Amino acid sequence: MKFIHVSDTHLGFNAYRTLCTDPGPHKGLNQREVDTYRSFEKFVDDAIELRPDAILHSGDLFDSIRPSNRTLGFAMEQFLRLSREGIPIVIIAGNHSMPRIRETGSVFRLFDHIEGVHCIYRGGYEKIRIGDMTVHGLPYGEGDGYLSQLDSIASTDSRYNVMMLHAGVSSLKAFQNPNTNEQVIEDSHLQKNMDYVALGHYHGYQKILDNAYYSGSTERFSFSEARQEKGYLIVDLDKGTKEFVSLPARKMIDLPYIDALHLDVESLTKEIEDLIPDDVDGAIVRMTINRVLNSVRSSINVKKIKEQFSTAAHFDLRMISSSDKMSVQSTSAVFGHIEDEFVSFVNARPIENIDKQHIKELGLNYLKKEMGQSD
Repeated sequence: MKFIHVSDTHLGFNAYRTLCTDPGPHKGLNQREVDTYRSFEKFVDDAIELRPDAILHSGDLFDSIRPSNRTLGFAMEQFLRLSREGIPIVIIAGNHSMPRIRETGSVFRLFDHIEGVHCIYRGGYEKIRIGDMTVHGLPYGEGDGYLSQLDSIASTDSRYNVMMLHAGVSSLKAFQNPNTNEQVIEDSHLQKNMDYVALGHYHGYQKILDNAYYSGSTERFSFSEARQEKGYLIVDLDKGTKEFVSLPARKMIDLPYIDALHLDVESLTKEIEDLIPDDVDGAIVRMTINRVLNSVRSSINVKKIKEQFSTAAHFDLRMISSSDKMSVQSTSAVFGHIEDEFVSFVNARPIENIDKQHIKELGLNYLKKEMGQSD
């Protein structure tokens, strides 16, 4: 029994104002949205070539509860490709796909009629049998109800039993913040006599136990993922092997902070020039300059700096004045990443009947003003 474990594809995600200029059906669309389509399409290409017994998608297929018609159409096309090839896929709903209000319904109902596509989204534990394997799928949930369902999962008499979850695991540093509101489980919940546990929610490829892995996301979505490889796992239960396969993902470069408190215009300009990478073509680049004296800031040639990143897909220049309250901390302070934290917070919260992108734009504009930045 050989299957592919993939997760956190976030189809429809968009950010920045860069548009795709490549000729073809995606021309004129948000470049980051196109990135999610391309990585997923490449994954499906690989799957058709590899011909696994099944594909397991452990959550956050879409970036929002209400993906656009364009995003739904793209997903439908890819699922039909798999269906025609006779490759079944099991998908559980992640936190980006679970509506808070039951009456809202789920977009996954659209795929129920496609042969070989099995979506687990109704809020409860379900079992799917594929050949010699039983898939135990539990969509994203919160609170004691989720944990009680998790505790009820038990292996069957199938030759192989595989569990699929979309949740944080407490042994992973990313989920050790006690202030988070998301569902975090203990490693002991994974030790249920399962041959494999396909985890989703964490965007990095990560082994948790010998039989439990995060495959990670298929694209980079924040600077915290800049150094992560993106891809999927090929799991062969007969041979007991697991192979991570990389997918092409948008390059992200988060340049080292510059502390400009004691720098004049000439010195700061040199510091900036020394940081410019040799190759920024197509990359998303961020440069943060902390504690800039107002007299220096007004004299810096921002246009010239941006010109040196003209081939980047997006260049984010942050200049924080020394007088701003946000720059009281040193250059290593968490405030340097506050915008990413805000975007991640909004992305992780299912929001109904409101344009999530509009919320992000409003919040980022507010933070930009508070941090003393200007275009």
